[in-house]
Amino acid sequence: MAYAFDPADSSFNITNAIYLAHAADVAYLRSPSAVAWERLGLVVYPFRHRVTRTRGFLGVCDTHAVLAFRGSDPLTLPNWVTDSIVRLVERDEFDGRVHLGFSSALKKSWPKLESLLGHVGDRPLFLTGHSLGGALAVLTACRLAKQDRPVVATYTFGAPRVGDPTFCDGYNLPTYRVVNRLDLVPEIPLASLKKLLPKPSTKNEKLLAKLHRAADRVPCYDHVKTLVYIDLDGTITVDANIEPWTANAVARAITTRGKSFLDGVADHLIGNYIRGLQGQVRGKKSRPRRRDSSSGKSE
Repeated sequence: MAYAFDPADSSFNITNAIYLAHAADVAYLRSPSAVAWERLGLVVYPFRHRVTRTRGFLGVCDTHAVLAFRGSDPLTLPNWVTDSIVRLVERDEFDGRVHLGFSSALKKSWPKLESLLGHVGDRPLFLTGHSLGGALAVLTACRLAKQDRPVVATYTFGAPRVGDPTFCDGYNLPTYRVVNRLDLVPEIPLASLKKLLPKPSTKNEKLLAKLHRAADRVPCYDHVKTLVYIDLDGTITVDANIEPWTANAVARAITTRGKSFLDGVADHLIGNYIRGLQGQVRGKKSRPRRRDSSSGKSE
C-alpha cells in the first residue's frame, strides 16, 4: 500500500516529507519501477546520464508527479568529481553564482529531463533528492521557475550548499531543506572560512591578516530556505535556527575527541532521515513545530 500524499499542499507537511523521503530513497535503485509503485503509487520514467552518472526518475499518477534525484554513489567516480568541484560560477539559468560541479551535472542531464517532463501534463509537480540529489533538486526548481513552470514544493534531505548568498537571497521558492541531527553534509561546502578564524589580536595580527586575505579567495556559499531540523530527541522544527545545534555538535566533537563525527555519517543516511521523520528517533513520536520568528524560540 502506497504512503499518503497531499498534492495540494505547498507548505511543509510531515506526510509529504515522509513520502518524498521514500522517493529519494527509491531513486538509489537501479530498477525503481516496482518499488516506486508499491511505496508511492507512481508509474516511473527513469533517467541516467552516462558521463556524470546523474540518475533518478520521474514518477506520475493521476493526482501528482514527482521528480526524484539520486544522491552520491560512493562507488561512482563521476559523482565524486561532481561533488568535489566547489568553484562558484555564473550561469545564465541562475541569479548569482552556483556550484560548478552540481550545475554542470544538471546542464548535461537537462535535455533528458526536458523530454521526461512532458509526461507531467497539468499534474502538480514536486521535486526531491538526498545529498547530491537534493542539490540537483534545488537547481532544477530554480531553472523551472525561470521557465514559468514552477513546482509546488521541493523537499531535500541532507543536501549540501549549492550557491552564493546572491543566489540564495533571490531564491524564494517553496523549499524544505530537511537536516537530520548531526548530519555533516549540509555543512559543505563551507559558508565562509572567515567564520572559522579567530578575532585579530596584537599577537597574531599579521598572521590573521594573511589568513583573512586567503579566505577572501575561497568561494563563499550559503543555504536556501526553509530549514527543517530533526534534533537529537526527535523533535522536528520548521524554519529552525541551526546555530545552537551547530554549537552542540562542536562541543560533542571536543568531548568525544572527534568520535561523534561518526554519528554525523550515520545521520546522513536516507534511511535515518525516514526514521527521524516517522518519529522513530529513540522511540519518541515527532511532532513538527515552527520557530517563533519574533523571539527566535520554537513554538
